[in-house]
Amino acid sequence: MKSPVPPYFDLLLQHFVPGQSGRFVHLGHWAQSPGEEDLIQPQAFEQAQARLNEILLGWASLADGQAVLDVGCGLGGTLEVINQHHSNMRLYGVNIDARQLAICEQLQAVNGNRLIWQQADACELPFPNASLDRVICLEAMFHFPSRRQFLQEVNRVLKPGGVFVATDMTVSSSLQGCDAPGFLFETVMQDGYGPWPDFWQREGELDVLIHGSGLTIDQLMDASENTLPSYHFTAPGIDKESQDPGDIAARAALAMHWLHRQGHLRYWYLQATK
Repeated sequence: MKSPVPPYFDLLLQHFVPGQSGRFVHLGHWAQSPGEEDLIQPQAFEQAQARLNEILLGWASLADGQAVLDVGCGLGGTLEVINQHHSNMRLYGVNIDARQLAICEQLQAVNGNRLIWQQADACELPFPNASLDRVICLEAMFHFPSRRQFLQEVNRVLKPGGVFVATDMTVSSSLQGCDAPGFLFETVMQDGYGPWPDFWQREGELDVLIHGSGLTIDQLMDASENTLPSYHFTAPGIDKESQDPGDIAARAALAMHWLHRQGHLRYWYLQATK
């Protein structure tokens, strides 16, 4: 049985050093194409990751005293930022992986906030109906067993007027028109970035699923160009795509970069309201 945790997290967890390693595990936002100097400076990627986080948290319209849930919370980077800048918040992080939650638990609540970490399935959120002001999900939704079921859960747990912000990656139907069997792309991506249960979006397009959940889309931005430069940091050997790196994770990273660069993979920023 395939693990519910993507293999690349094994490497991230192995090399995580508290106080030194960054806690963001998503691509970054680049307002403009970076210069060659930027592409060799790790801090440039960290700044881009923080910029993406800042954009989505801005869309969330956070205010002191709210109950906020981060689904697929990774290493706790997003809730760490909220914890530092807001007060009297109930901050919940949900993840399927106990190892990631153990790293999250190293964070200390400040400003009268509460940090609560829970191991749970994103499609069965352990929260009462209409109990949360905000739900966040950054670069994790495509891993969940069902986007449709997850979005229905988001609608269930949000209070009326509550806001959901997310980033997600989808594979365009244009990939099926490539002169190569589609299963080749899916196999490589599943090996390195799976689980990716609905690689071909058979459940439906993202906007259709959001509307079907009962949420109302306020903003849906195609940020594919803004996130593309991040592969210079996440895909070693990007300048040698024709050579097989011989490693599952590196192979998948190069394949994802190719899909993204060719326009077959789209990266979305989303804001929706209940």
